[in-house]
Amino acid sequence: MRVWDSIASQKKPVRVFETPFIADVRLMAEAAQKRGGTSLYIAQDDRHAFMAVAAARFFAPLLEVVNLPAWDCLPYDRVSPSPGIAALRCAALARLASRNAGSPPMLVITTSTAVVQRMPPRSHMGVAAFVARVGQAVPQERVSGYLDINGYSRASTVREPGEYSMRGGIVDIFPAGMQEPVRLDFFGDELEAAKYFDPETQISTMPLKEIVLAPVSEIDFSDNALSLLRKNFLSAFGSPGGDPTYEAARERIRRQGVEQWLPLFYEKLETLFDYLGANALIGMDPAAAEAASERLAQAAEYFEVRKSAASAGGITQHVLPPDRLYLTPKELGDELGKRAT
Repeated sequence: MRVWDSIASQKKPVRVFETPFIADVRLMAEAAQKRGGTSLYIAQDDRHAFMAVAAARFFAPLLEVVNLPAWDCLPYDRVSPSPGIAALRCAALARLASRNAGSPPMLVITTSTAVVQRMPPRSHMGVAAFVARVGQAVPQERVSGYLDINGYSRASTVREPGEYSMRGGIVDIFPAGMQEPVRLDFFGDELEAAKYFDPETQISTMPLKEIVLAPVSEIDFSDNALSLLRKNFLSAFGSPGGDPTYEAARERIRRQGVEQWLPLFYEKLETLFDYLGANALIGMDPAAAEAASERLAQAAEYFEVRKSAASAGGITQHVLPPDRLYLTPKELGDELGKRAT
């Protein structure tokens, strides 16, 4: 029996010692392909995750490999994740949420910092897609409304993920999870044509029959989400007192750092383990467990720093405790312990 066959059949944690990093990834990719369903590999950091994605696609070219990065900002930071990272995360979560028992094998590659983050529920990410087909009636206001609610930013020229522009009957969009932006050509309310285009030259390339849009932000600005924001904010903090981030969100304006209020926009957040299901095979870089613990300790420390700074300056800071945004160390240990790892 080959090593990956043995790993694929595991139902309890197993340790593989003294193998090079790339060999670990190969074992994980082959085992994920053999086992079926959804598998997860947790890398130590972003650099190792990038290498793991490339290696998994090389060793198992028929396996669907999905990259789920962490936010590229510090816990309790006053800046938001970069648009590219936010789009990658949303595309990965939407792909995971849409899977079912008959879906082909998938390997999700993430990092120690991403695996400890809480995230929007599957019930939201699984139905958040917007599909437009060439030849069908697709009112432009529906397209622009979807883009505004789901994190896209209007720009004069589309060059980065998460941007869109509108010029008469032409709508340019750089969707989540795509390598190139898309140009939609409308005749009235009919989608007459859809093509990829080069963001540098702005020249159209390959035609498309349909386009599937996913959110590029985990913050939901739908009417229901804004009602939840109001209710949850009052429950957590009391009166907003003119908080600029709160007031901006109520107007569907995304201020930097609003992601630190992610739990307020949903009834309940979920974890990556909820997306994976109970039978997922999990592989973990030996250094990832320590890195995850360090991230949780960092979040707790930064929370206290924000509270102390606000208290010393006599400023009201609306900051959620770490366990609203991150798993606790016990939760992480329990989730890893009850799956084949």
